Amino acid sequence: MPVVLVRHLTTQEFGEYRLVWLVAETGLILFPLFLPQSLFYFLPRAAPGTRPKLVGNTFANLFALGALAALLSLGLMPVSPGSIAALERHSPLVQIFIGTWILASILDALPTADEKAEWGACATIALAIIRTAALAGAAVASGDVRWLLVVMCGLAMLKVGIAVFYALLVAHERGLGFDGELARMQLMYSLPFAIANGFFALRAQAGQWVVAANFPSSAFALISIASMVNLLGSLTRQPLCNALLPNISSMVGEGNLAGARKLISKAYLLLVCMLLPAFGWLIATADELVELIYTREYLGAAPLMRIYSVGQIATVFGSGWLLSAFGLGRLAATIGAISLLLSVALSILGLHFFGLAGAVAGTVAGLVLWEWWGLIKVAKALETSFAKLIPMEQTGKIALVAAVGVLVAQVVSSELDTSVFLRLVAKSSAFMTTMLLGFVLTKVHHSVISLVRGASEEAPLGRPEKPDAAHEPSRVVDPDRLRQADLS
Repeated sequence: MPVVLVRHLTTQEFGEYRLVWLVAETGLILFPLFLPQSLFYFLPRAAPGTRPKLVGNTFANLFALGALAALLSLGLMPVSPGSIAALERHSPLVQIFIGTWILASILDALPTADEKAEWGACATIALAIIRTAALAGAAVASGDVRWLLVVMCGLAMLKVGIAVFYALLVAHERGLGFDGELARMQLMYSLPFAIANGFFALRAQAGQWVVAANFPSSAFALISIASMVNLLGSLTRQPLCNALLPNISSMVGEGNLAGARKLISKAYLLLVCMLLPAFGWLIATADELVELIYTREYLGAAPLMRIYSVGQIATVFGSGWLLSAFGLGRLAATIGAISLLLSVALSILGLHFFGLAGAVAGTVAGLVLWEWWGLIKVAKALETSFAKLIPMEQTGKIALVAAVGVLVAQVVSSELDTSVFLRLVAKSSAFMTTMLLGFVLTKVHHSVISLVRGASEEAPLGRPEKPDAAHEPSRVVDPDRLRQADLS
């Protein structure tokens, strides 16, 4: 999609398009109140007949919160700083998209929390294909960012429709209901995590907001392009984390800490094997990727992309996603608040002394603080140390091989005077060859093969088989038991 957009929109219009997404994503941070994600906690524990009420409560609350977000955006946008105020000329399309996108966010969590992850994956893939085709088609046909906003509103409504379809016709317990007492309990559970995740996600956006408030939309386009690196981490982490959370939540609820430790360690090994080579390749090929995808006009995003990649490598053992499985909402809020303040302060200082690169570095510093603090607390909850939770030996070997791969790629391409595509091929080939040889020489490939074989022979990622029903501890939560729980 960006290949098409940057070639059919001006730099200013492309920056405005990315600014709309920044505002919408900030709305997703502040207004859903962690209610979609709370389904990971409630649905696996729900008593028969309770699931439709939990889902209906979430729909109703998101509808009200989305409407509130749209109204606030309509009132605040004219007085916003910098390039954000310029988006007022696209009202009310921006507000309609924000409100509908917040309501549609339930689809990101509902199928997986309902233990139908494959259905959710198919819906996500289908929506991604439709979104790419529709937005690219609108850009080619009109070359006008306003028509892109019209299409975005239609896509948000389609996503809401798919979520309703799932709840009424596909879910384990079909239908939608409402229960005020259950809604109150969902809010009691979700609010601490909403605050914590809000701090965390705003910290991730701190650098972008600092730039948006001080630079025109064309400068914001550079940092928004560089931040696309974070999507690679999300595309790898989020599906794995979402798939594991119900299992980990069940194990913790049953008191099976050993099983939870084993499952988390396997997940970390899998993430290391995927993310370290991926971000090493991005560091080695950032210039070529930006030029090939976004044109030379946006080459200023390449060094920013490398800084984001280093931050993603430093947080490969991120544990913020695990805090909800342990009910550590208050702790998560504290960690998030401190990391957000640090990110904002460092982004402002970095922007003052080092420009856009300093703003990105400040954001990365807050991310590292959040994830490693969370890791220490999760390890303590599992009655172990983070050094035992992390596969240290394999991680060190993979990191070393990836670093050597980056150096080899730079040496190979240093004397090349050819097209950007051939430079990208040369760097990629050198990096991947080094990685494969390094995996064999350090014998890391044995761990990878063992992990894959174990996953294919056992339940997903090694989850222990359930005991017989007569001996299985009860983990179904009904409304009466929820009322007595200390959800804080």
